Amino acid sequence: MSEKEDKLLVRKATINLRRKYGRTKQINILERDAFIPNKIEKEIRETFLKKKTITATEIALKYDIRVSTAKLLLKQYEEEGLIKLLDPSLTLKIYVPISK
Repeated sequence: MSEKEDKLLVRKATINLRRKYGRTKQINILERDAFIPNKIEKEIRETFLKKKTITATEIALKYDIRVSTAKLLLKQYEEEGLIKLLDPSLTLKIYVPISK
């Protein structure tokens, strides 16, 4: 594999917004890559087996990936039988690992 596939694309930018009376507010914008490198995917797979519960937001913040990408990854793991949804009626999707 090439090094380009293992790198995450993260662009950081700061925008100054003008407010009333000459005040300004700074906003940090992060643009993350939509794909997960294989190295990070293996690390995610190892860590969630050790945890009691896991959410897509938790993965996205820890590994600096998009939440939508983390949701797709968790759905893929659910289809493989590695994790299961704790309660389908909840709005927040909480997954638990299946112990074997």
